[in-house]
Amino acid sequence: GVEAALLQLGFRDHGDDELTITDEAAADVHSAVATVDCAAGGVRRRALVLALRPSDPLGWSAELHDPAVLTFNPKFKGAVFDCTPRNGAPSGVIAFHNSPLSNFWPCGAGVTVSHRGMRMRFATSEALLMAFKQHLLAPSGGVPPHESLADALRTQATIRAAAESKEVAARATRRVADYTWWGHHGVHVLVGSVVCLLKFSQDEGLRRLLLSTQGVLLIEAAPHDGAWGVAANSSKALQAPALARTFGLYSVQQSPFEFESRAGRVHTRLCCEANALGKALMVARAAILAGVEATSGMELRSAFAAVARHLRLLALPCDWRAAETHLEDSL
Repeated sequence: GVEAALLQLGFRDHGDDELTITDEAAADVHSAVATVDCAAGGVRRRALVLALRPSDPLGWSAELHDPAVLTFNPKFKGAVFDCTPRNGAPSGVIAFHNSPLSNFWPCGAGVTVSHRGMRMRFATSEALLMAFKQHLLAPSGGVPPHESLADALRTQATIRAAAESKEVAARATRRVADYTWWGHHGVHVLVGSVVCLLKFSQDEGLRRLLLSTQGVLLIEAAPHDGAWGVAANSSKALQAPALARTFGLYSVQQSPFEFESRAGRVHTRLCCEANALGKALMVARAAILAGVEATSGMELRSAFAAVARHLRLLALPCDWRAAETHLEDSL
């Protein structure tokens, strides 16, 4: 499958470690890469068997489920793999809320990073993500940005459960009126990609699971979240038309949509600024496939630099560069 895809794109092996590609394929490099990605992902999934019955009713398992599970429980939150080819997603779609793809999943040996020489271990990737939320919305007063981030990181490193990490960050930011930067899609994609790269690089089992989704569109099916998710459960999300064009990595869809948060507040967001977690996972997946590693104890600044380099290669349309500039002094 991979060889056929390469030949179709006009690749020619010259036998001296040199490959060329036709001008026609080079003109649309993203489509070319997607074609190879699709073929390679198919090879990875040759022995994959989708679960017809969830082992955990809430979806907290490493299984990829057949869409048939939604017939019996339309609100099932585990990872559901619809293999049906569709425009922009020829290898299908995985919709998830609870699963190892979630930031709430406990990370075996944890996620270990360093910040200016200070080494810390986080029980979940959610804890690391919430440290950035706390720092961006309610920075420590009277100290440089990097020390404010260090304070938030130290707080979150002591927490074991993802739900508690979220609650601690919520309490710290409850009185904040300006959510500009934490509501910024570029911040979500950049920080989320770094967090996912660290998480999936440092756990071999999680790494295998993420790479098994190669070429597949990932959708965070959070019914009450239209920023990190798509404000719909898996049943509704998988029925939506033009999923890739609306919520994929290269979405520029400016159509607004409304969703209601758990607190009952109605929010409006552009389609191209939704599914930040799905996009972050796909960026991390692409980076790992390209040989980018975020090993245990890696400096946060280095992890951000590695992700930024890969985001430039991917040429995503979202404004992650503004996020990079805003966080520079913090790292």
